[in-house]
Amino acid sequence: MSLVIFGASGNIGSHLRKEALARGHHVTAVTHVSDIEPAERLTVVKADIADAAAVAKIVAGHDAVISAYSPGLRRISAEEAAERIGEAHEALFEGVKRAGVRRLILVGGVGSLEASPGIDVVDSDFYPANHKAHTLRNRDILKSLKRGDHDLDWTYVSPPLAIQAGERTGSFRLGEDRLLRDDSGDSRISEADFAIAILDELENGQFIRRRFTAAY
Repeated sequence: MSLVIFGASGNIGSHLRKEALARGHHVTAVTHVSDIEPAERLTVVKADIADAAAVAKIVAGHDAVISAYSPGLRRISAEEAAERIGEAHEALFEGVKRAGVRRLILVGGVGSLEASPGIDVVDSDFYPANHKAHTLRNRDILKSLKRGDHDLDWTYVSPPLAIQAGERTGSFRLGEDRLLRDDSGDSRISEADFAIAILDELENGQFIRRRFTAAY
């Protein structure tokens, strides 16, 4: 399969890139900040995801697109992050449509998962207030997908509360709209295992036009 990965030099994007290449896929890795080490079946492109024309040019002729875009949350305010997320996704949706690519997987946020019946993580007492602006924007994007605003074969992927560097085990659980916790109450997964879950979805299409989450 030939796929484009936006945010391919980030923490999650790097694992997606490596997992896809290990499975024999052809990867166009898009980044705007750093160099990526050359590899077989890998094309590296420096571009801005917020440019719909550039997105369309890059993704044309590919089978699928995965976006692990992040605006760099540690360097900017939540409000600025929300604005950048909105601009990036508007351009991404427009670009893939222009290019005629239907399959799109978005790595979104944890905040739109249900922490308890009827209460999303972002609305719960434990969610930090200084993260809410960009989290709410991510939730709005998911809502727009569920409404059918974008005629694409989309999948939205939410991580658990904690996603960090760690072992590639291949052992985890999948869910849909509820936050997953283990027997100790922790909600976590390694970036490597999260990448496995996403590449499995790319290959199997279990959650087309749906959201899923993965955690231990």
